[in-house]
Amino acid sequence: MLGKFSYTQKVIMVGICILIVVVVVLRINVSRLRGPYYQFEDAINAGDVTKACKAYARINGSAKTGERAAAEKMADKYVRIVISDYLTGAINYEKASKEVYEIRDGILKDNAAMDDYISKMEYWHEAEENFRLGIEAKEDGLYEESVKYFSKIPPDYNGYDEALIAIQEVEDLKEARARKVIEDAMNTVDLNDDIHTYLDAIELLDGYIADYPDDNFVSARREQFVDEYYNLQLKNIEALLSAKEDEMALSIAKELKELNPKRKEAQDYIEQLQK
Repeated sequence: MLGKFSYTQKVIMVGICILIVVVVVLRINVSRLRGPYYQFEDAINAGDVTKACKAYARINGSAKTGERAAAEKMADKYVRIVISDYLTGAINYEKASKEVYEIRDGILKDNAAMDDYISKMEYWHEAEENFRLGIEAKEDGLYEESVKYFSKIPPDYNGYDEALIAIQEVEDLKEARARKVIEDAMNTVDLNDDIHTYLDAIELLDGYIADYPDDNFVSARREQFVDEYYNLQLKNIEALLSAKEDEMALSIAKELKELNPKRKEAQDYIEQLQK
């Protein structure tokens, strides 16, 4: 095909091809030819933090003071953009923290503002983590733990209102769970066999309280069951005393004292029977 062109035309075409190749090579290596500051500039504009830090490390000598200052200014701006992107949800914490800490250690370790930048990022991340852990605990039925996480979320976090709603939902779930346990305990009580079934009900509530010691709702209902059982047994003590069954009466009185040390009736019977 080249046979159609004259020798001069062929030389011109080859020269153009060589020129194009040279231009491409120069464009690829332009930052290298321009020096470390321009390598830094190209890297930071491309978002390649690792490459930018390496280029910054090569900006040495007193004659490069201005270039270092300019690079640090660009790095400072980049960090602020990264944190802003993280706070708005444009990037995740893993990417933001990696870049911010890398720039701090490689370029801005003497920049006093970095502490404020990092503090803001970590403050937001802690709120984010508490929200995530609160959701996970709620889904796993760990309601008390869930409330603790949600309660740590600060008002300026974008999920604060959602956290308040979640806390109320958790409280409702806790109450429903507690009511179910109390219902089960009440169904355990058989009025034809009061003594033993009350103990079964109390044991059921005690098992729940052992798992959820902060649930005052169930604890209060447990006290009611204990009082009902206590009052039934006081009547039995009176009946046993009338039948001269003092040892059995004393045994029940000791049981009642252990079950509810705050009440004094059982202690009075114990003192009476031990005289």
